[in-house]
Amino acid sequence: MRSILLLDPTAKIFSLREKALYFLLAAFFISLGLPDMPVVQNVVIGGIVVLSLFYNPFREKARLLKDRKEIVLMLLFFLMHIVSVFFSVNRDEAMKMLALRAPLLVFPLTIGLLYIRNGLKERILLAFSIIITLISVACLVYAIHRYRQFNDTGHLYDDSLTLLIHMQSIYFAMFVNMALFSYIYLLRKKSFAIEYIGLAYLSIAFLLVFHFMLASRIAIIILYSVFLVYGMIYIVRRRKYLEGSVVILGLIIGAVLLVKFFPKTMNRFNELNYPGYQFNNHGVESHYNMDLTADQWNGANIRLAVWKCGRELAAKYWLLGAQLGDKQDRLTDVYRSKGFDFAIDTHRNMHNNYLDIFCTFGVIGFLIFLLGYLVIPLRKAIREPDTLAVIILLSLAVAMLTETYMDRTIGCLMLGFFLSFISAAQDPKTA
Repeated sequence: MRSILLLDPTAKIFSLREKALYFLLAAFFISLGLPDMPVVQNVVIGGIVVLSLFYNPFREKARLLKDRKEIVLMLLFFLMHIVSVFFSVNRDEAMKMLALRAPLLVFPLTIGLLYIRNGLKERILLAFSIIITLISVACLVYAIHRYRQFNDTGHLYDDSLTLLIHMQSIYFAMFVNMALFSYIYLLRKKSFAIEYIGLAYLSIAFLLVFHFMLASRIAIIILYSVFLVYGMIYIVRRRKYLEGSVVILGLIIGAVLLVKFFPKTMNRFNELNYPGYQFNNHGVESHYNMDLTADQWNGANIRLAVWKCGRELAAKYWLLGAQLGDKQDRLTDVYRSKGFDFAIDTHRNMHNNYLDIFCTFGVIGFLIFLLGYLVIPLRKAIREPDTLAVIILLSLAVAMLTETYMDRTIGCLMLGFFLSFISAAQDPKTA
């Protein structure tokens, strides 16, 4: 507790401005679990903006901006949004999307122009991990209450599990992924930020179970792929074949047990057995809490059908894009031409962040996004080297294959903050 409140002896090294930044970011993490309270989150973000203005001299900000090409490209990418508003026919939709994507400007301009030294970075990561753990506990308690109230185990899975915080499980599952990666990173470094190692391991065990109950296919694939790849690299580099094999075997056994005790999660994966679709199908959408049949729409075939429509739109607007306010209207036109009434009725977006950007801004905007959000940050993280940053960047890169993160406020908050935080935590001498 002393560590999380910066009351331990080692916290004396932090300046007043560093402590203020720490507590404001902790408040921001807490706000992620406060549904229907946007005013609180906006006030906290406003505090971060004000503090960032005076955190370091403008001369230093200018130097950091010059060195951090990824931040320049992030700002250029948002500038394309502003320009696109004026070229959009549907100006109301364009303004709505511009406001929704404001975190993609706010965080690079604030956090992205600071330098967060390693000790503070570790405290921030620990605060994030603990807060996500506590939010997860609260979600589970509420889900158990609803399960007992309705006698339906379906309340213990997927979006029902995050009903308390009104957040889609796929996004919260990614926050849980990052909390797990942060815990393991801090434990591997034997960070002074962690006072109670046993409690950290207990949190990891709880989050692994909770994460599986969230039933997000892509988040589960990302998490266990990272564990497997990292385990294999560790075995080869350290030549600890027996120890590594035991750990991997433990993960496999753990996964088998999770499947046994939480079978409804597998319904999300069983959807992959039904990839076929007809655009004019008026069947119902499958649910993890019901039997799967071939005539249903499901998470797999919906995406395949939407992506086909998105590719047609991308081919038509490949150079300059369909523009921010008109992209969804043009996509709906493609749906209508194919008789894809299900997608029209459910207002389906691209379900792929890359395809969405390509259709909105064309090939130029797409390349700016790739360079600023993935290629340059990843290259710097590898060169640093910063293993945690590499894992987070690759995780986000994969997650954006199946969801349009920039069509959701929580997705923009996640991308804007973590990309800026990764840049801010890099040593300016090596950045």
